[in-house]
Amino acid sequence: MPLASVMRMQLSFGVRGSPLLRFSFMVLALLLTGVGLLRITSASTPTSGKKPPAPSLQDRPSRKIPFQLLLSAPASSVEIDSGAGPQIFPPADTPLLVGNLTFSGPNPQLTLTVKWQTPPAPGEHRFAKLTLEAPGQPTFHHVFDAAGDIDDFLELPSPTTRP
Repeated sequence: MPLASVMRMQLSFGVRGSPLLRFSFMVLALLLTGVGLLRITSASTPTSGKKPPAPSLQDRPSRKIPFQLLLSAPASSVEIDSGAGPQIFPPADTPLLVGNLTFSGPNPQLTLTVKWQTPPAPGEHRFAKLTLEAPGQPTFHHVFDAAGDIDDFLELPSPTTRP
């Protein structure tokens, strides 16, 4: 028997059933798959119908925390923003700045910008060491450093703002 006739016999035996019946089963399978995907991806409706009110900025507890900022060199300006508006310190020859920062919300954040009076020498890194002393909490230290001016962001651990 020639090879071509054997191949035709295998192909004819592999395709069985009515094309209309196969098409019907394929459409049914696609419809069931579509219904299943639609059910999985549809948004669920809340049972009570009322949404809880979103917390506003005024509802969040705010707390003043004493800080110290130790600079490695005299700065022409220092700006600290803790979310309650930036605190800008004028140029001073003293390396230590002290004050209070106001934090609010569940994720307290801090932005520090330091511009130095004199540019650092090549290869020299300048730093600013921040110390937060929240009452009833462990003292928090963080060192910001850069080859030039410091412009950095810090997310503080949550216990700093707990009452």
